[in-house]
Amino acid sequence: MASGPKEEEAVTSFTSDTKNLYTVFRAKGTKDGDEIHCVLIAEDVGDAAPANTKALETTLTVGGDPKGRDYVGDFELSMPTKGWPAGKYHVEIYVNDELATKVSFAIKATPKSKKQADEEEEESGED
Repeated sequence: MASGPKEEEAVTSFTSDTKNLYTVFRAKGTKDGDEIHCVLIAEDVGDAAPANTKALETTLTVGGDPKGRDYVGDFELSMPTKGWPAGKYHVEIYVNDELATKVSFAIKATPKSKKQADEEEEESGED
């Protein structure tokens, strides 16, 4: 997992306001017409969804090389309208319906700014 399509260093934790998550992969020996499939699973996101909910899936088709080659690509996973629910997730990558890899990661609540925290404290009447 990465926070950008050109990132090379793996990331295992994001904040709930991360606009896009990227699954960057290298599939070895793919041929023209092979399908690479990405499934995002929300393992444990509290009350936001039942455990192990399939949150998103997308597929791409390899093109251009009938002899087979390594295919490097990425899947861009866009943030839901209300932000990513905090919790545990994993992504499964399939090549032609065969599981190739599974990557786990976490999404944490976005830290509040000092201003937001002060405003909430004022609203609650706490000193």
